[in-house]
Amino acid sequence: MAYDINKILAEYGEEDFGFSAVSEADYNAVITENVDTAEAYKRKLAEVEKLVLPFFTKLLKTADKEYIYWPNRKTLVETQIQKILSLTRG
Repeated sequence: MAYDINKILAEYGEEDFGFSAVSEADYNAVITENVDTAEAYKRKLAEVEKLVLPFFTKLLKTADKEYIYWPNRKTLVETQIQKILSLTRG
């Protein structure tokens, strides 16, 4: 028995499951863009790591101390925040 495919497709409406067809060139362009973007994010995260981990390392080294002597910390912290924000938002 042969079925009328167009009639069957009409029964199920226009549900597209959220995808559409693209050309191979369009697909490759998106893949290349995503790889470049991922690499850029990896570089930025490595820079953020260099800004943040020294702070945590110093805290660990002085974990046995009850108090931290940190003169001029407002300026130092604000500078680090600006550096981080320039990487993450800039």
